[in-house]
Amino acid sequence: MQGFHGTTATVLFVTESDSSIDSMNPRQDAGTLVLAAVRSSMLAAETALASNSQLASNRRESVRTARRELKSVRALAPLCRAPQHGAFVDGVLEFSAKANQLLGPLRDRDALIRSITRISDRFVDGEPRRVVRTVLLATLVFAETDRRDDSQFADSAIARARRAMRAAMESVTRLDAEAPIDRRAVESMMRRTFESCRVELREALEVSDLARLHECRKKASFLALTLRPFESGLSPSLRRVRNRAKRLATTLGEDRDLALLDVELNRARAQLAGSPLVESIDAALRLARLEASVRMEDSARAFLRLGRRGVFHGLAELFDS
Repeated sequence: MQGFHGTTATVLFVTESDSSIDSMNPRQDAGTLVLAAVRSSMLAAETALASNSQLASNRRESVRTARRELKSVRALAPLCRAPQHGAFVDGVLEFSAKANQLLGPLRDRDALIRSITRISDRFVDGEPRRVVRTVLLATLVFAETDRRDDSQFADSAIARARRAMRAAMESVTRLDAEAPIDRRAVESMMRRTFESCRVELREALEVSDLARLHECRKKASFLALTLRPFESGLSPSLRRVRNRAKRLATTLGEDRDLALLDVELNRARAQLAGSPLVESIDAALRLARLEASVRMEDSARAFLRLGRRGVFHGLAELFDS
């Protein structure tokens, strides 16, 4: 079987057979589905932040939900770019990106907490687990409490993000549900994203390029999110694309979070120099990164096995006018 650039594929990159093309369910109007999904995600993001709970765990969950929904908005809004929508789509993208950026530091801290919890629960036993988690949290998460109040910082970031989201919603309301989307442009964009993700993923894996893997994560996330509104009408081949792209984005994100934690640990290593905790923490992190890397590579192999013919045929049917 032939792989990329006409070379013989190894077992790692063999694509799945496309001998039978999947049949499609009856398709609803694509523009209506996409715009409804954009509005739904904007509402979900705003609702998540509306309560602004003072309980840290609730606030972290609200930020996670808001950022997830904003990613969906940013993936889907470009699909609405009919000629009369250009300025409004730009507004949606600009203000939703601003809101996501404002919530970024809260997400990063949350990611550190979750990574710390994961490695201490998975790889440290008994009493050392509690000590390791406490030391890591104190070192990494609360290191800046002498310079700023976490609650005040979070409240300010959330308030500013909500203002940006309201501006984005203003633009969303100006999008005309009756205006058709440019089906050929959308299909072409998704084909290019699928192809470039495959090529870049394969090359990034060969050299363990973390920066390019991060770009692959964004492309895989885009594919999964743009297919979500069409869930009930997806062919089996496109369902596989969505499921595997979603899994790829998740595992690449986990791998990246642990890599960032490893970098942040330099501060802890300096503060704990000479302590046996350093060895325990590093051993746990090495095992966690190894497992995350295996999961990421497995999901990458699954994504690279997707057959181009079935995917392209499914996209053509999905956006067939």
